[in-house]
Amino acid sequence: MIDRLKRSLQEFKDKGNYRTIKYLKPLSDTKVLYRSREYLNLCSNSYLSLHTHPLLLKAAKDALDEYGSDPCSSRSVSGSIALYETLEQEIAKFKNYKRGLIFSNGYMANIGIISTLTGDDDLIFSDELNHSSLIDSIRLSRAKRVIYKHRNIKDLERKIKNTKTGGKRFIVTESIFSMDGDYAPLNDLFNLKKRYGIHIILDDAHGTGVFGRQGKGMEEVFNLSGKMDVHMGTFGKALGSYGAFVLADNVIINFLINRARTFMYTTALPASSLAASLAALRIIKKDSSLKQTLWKNIDYMRIHLEEAGFDLKESMGPIIPIVVGNDKKAVMMQKLLMKKGLFLQAIRPPTVQEDTSRLRLTVVRGFTKADMEHAIEAIIDAGRKMRLI
Repeated sequence: MIDRLKRSLQEFKDKGNYRTIKYLKPLSDTKVLYRSREYLNLCSNSYLSLHTHPLLLKAAKDALDEYGSDPCSSRSVSGSIALYETLEQEIAKFKNYKRGLIFSNGYMANIGIISTLTGDDDLIFSDELNHSSLIDSIRLSRAKRVIYKHRNIKDLERKIKNTKTGGKRFIVTESIFSMDGDYAPLNDLFNLKKRYGIHIILDDAHGTGVFGRQGKGMEEVFNLSGKMDVHMGTFGKALGSYGAFVLADNVIINFLINRARTFMYTTALPASSLAASLAALRIIKKDSSLKQTLWKNIDYMRIHLEEAGFDLKESMGPIIPIVVGNDKKAVMMQKLLMKKGLFLQAIRPPTVQEDTSRLRLTVVRGFTKADMEHAIEAIIDAGRKMRLI
C-alpha cells in the first residue's frame, strides 16, 4: 500500500497538485504570521471580520468560565447545554424558519440532512458545481442522483420531466457557490418546487450574514426567507465562530434528532463556540454598518480587478475567483503573490474541475484601503507575468 501511495503522491507533485499544510499564527483580523513573515490574509472566510470582535471574545471567555472547555458528551446524551436552545431559537427566528438544529460543522450537517431525509426510491437533482460536502452527502444517500448543468434551469426542468421515480424528489444546491462566487437562481428553483412538488435543500453557508438587507442570506435577496424545505448555514464564515445550523419545520428537525448519525454520534460543540455564535448573530442583527463596510471593500476590489482585465466570471460578493487554468501555473502565481506578502492559496482539482485551477480571493470587512491597494497592485503584476491580463 505504501508504495502505491508514494506513486500517487509523486503524480500529484508532477502535476502541480500536491498539497501541504501551512501552519499560521494570526496577528490581527486580516494579518497572519507564516515562517516569521507577516502576510495579508486574502483567503479568510471571516467576511465580516467578526472572529476578533471584542464581544465575541468576551462571550466565548465567559462561556468557558461558566461551562468549561467541553460538554464531554454527544448532544443526544448530555451535551445539549442550555446555550444550544437559545441559539437554535434565535437563528431560526432570524431566518424565518420554525425551528433550528445545530450540528458540529457544515460538512456534517449536509451529510446528516441528505443521508437521513432521502431513501431508496428518492431522486436528487444536484447542481454540477455543488460543494464537496453536498456531493459526498448525495453519494452516501441511497437516492438516485441526477446532475444538472450549473445554474441551468432549462436543463434542470428537462431532467425533472424526463426522470421518473416512485419516491420523493429533491433539488440540492448552494446559494452562493463556494469556488465560483456566483449564485443559484432561487426564484426559478422555487417556481420548479411549486410546479412539480419538489423539495429544496439549500446550503446558504456563504450567503448568511453577507447577502440581503438584514444579512439573512440569499433567500432574503429573492424574498424567499423561510420558504425552502431545508436550509443549512454556518457560523464559521461571516459570523466568525464555529458550527452549523439546519432550519426546517418541527417534523423534519425531530426526524434529524432521531436519525441523523452525524448529529447523534459526535461530541457536542464547546460552549465557547456557541456563545461566540450567539454574540455574532446579535451583532449582525443590530449593526448593519459591518455589512456596509464589507460591501464597500468588495466593490473597490472588484472594480479595480475588472478594470485591469481579469475575468472574474459571474461571481458576486466577497468570493472572487481568479482562474488560471493549469495547476502548476496556479501554484506559480500563488508563489509570486506570497513574495509580495499576500497569503492566497491555489485551488486545484478535486476541489474544482480540471483545467480551472484558480486563486480564490476573498474580501473581508477588516481590509484597509492600503491593504487593498497593495493587494490589487500585486495581483495585477502577477497576472501580467502569468499572461492572464
